[in-house]
Amino acid sequence: MHIALAALCIAAAAAAILVGAWLLIRPRYLLPTPADETHAARTQDGWELALYRYRPAVPVPGREPVVLCHGMLSNRYNVDLDEEVSLARHLRGRGLDCWVMELRGHGGSRRTAADGAGNGPFDWTMDDYIRHDLPAVVAHVVGATGAERVHWFGHSMGGMILYGHCAANAVPLIRSAVLTDAPASFERLKGRARAGRIYGKLFPAVPPALVIPFLTPIVWLLPEVMAPRYGISNRRRMVSLLNNAIIPWGSSKVLLQICDMLESGRFRSGDGAVDYEEGPGRIEFPLLVISAGRRRLDEEVVKCGFTRAAAADKKYIRLSRADGYSTDYTHSNLLVADSSPAEVFPLIAEWFLRHSSA
Repeated sequence: MHIALAALCIAAAAAAILVGAWLLIRPRYLLPTPADETHAARTQDGWELALYRYRPAVPVPGREPVVLCHGMLSNRYNVDLDEEVSLARHLRGRGLDCWVMELRGHGGSRRTAADGAGNGPFDWTMDDYIRHDLPAVVAHVVGATGAERVHWFGHSMGGMILYGHCAANAVPLIRSAVLTDAPASFERLKGRARAGRIYGKLFPAVPPALVIPFLTPIVWLLPEVMAPRYGISNRRRMVSLLNNAIIPWGSSKVLLQICDMLESGRFRSGDGAVDYEEGPGRIEFPLLVISAGRRRLDEEVVKCGFTRAAAADKKYIRLSRADGYSTDYTHSNLLVADSSPAEVFPLIAEWFLRHSSA
């Protein structure tokens, strides 16, 4: 009894020390978002989605704007971290009008008070991203710029929702797309997801906010502990990502939908009525699919989006040493590695420039 009590006291003291260290460390790493403009795209079901616009110094009339969408449990900092590694600011420097979006429940996106009554705080699903968020953002950007179409960039979940939308709806107003490490199929990922399903049914939210205060001091002291898994050993970069690019609370309904996909082996809507894996087959606009070279998942789940795409103009790139790159990029560092501005960002910029109308 005394031993258990002592262990509990030690654990509580250690937790208090870590949280205290986090409170001291965190303010030094909070980042601004120096966008030229901030907008809100209104969805049909009452969300205002945050948009951050980066205007090029010399706009080119007729050149389509670019929408950039982050991955799961992330936000705008996924594609716009800081002056050293920001895909958005790199594209702006190449003459592209960039719009960084945030999905519902992420970053600066908010449910409107009038439409939020009676809804739970974490009640959104991946289907909502596909059915509501993507079309609302595209419509807003088209309306604000006068463009007929937009380029789409999506990392991970940001690419999945484009596949899903193409399967569920008429193909949106997309001029071309670049998708990085975005799964297009769950067939090779099929397996049991019991723990995730149990958690999702018991708790409404996925809580990175409960982990980050403990993880931040450890990474600050020992940045190399994250390198084997995430490919990031730079202390400032890793601490900045933890405290800026990860949302504090995610929806367990998204988790449950992913668990269903894993257990069924199908990338599909929550009710099973729409097979999102049909999306690539409806893509006729130019498509660039980029895959991380060092991965924990089967490469085919990303490559199949390229293989199945109906587009005549499509390309697949794997970012690995074997393919001529300086490192084997990971899912996590693909957009934030030291070498990303020199090796990865130009691939994306050149694709959009080559496929612009002007």
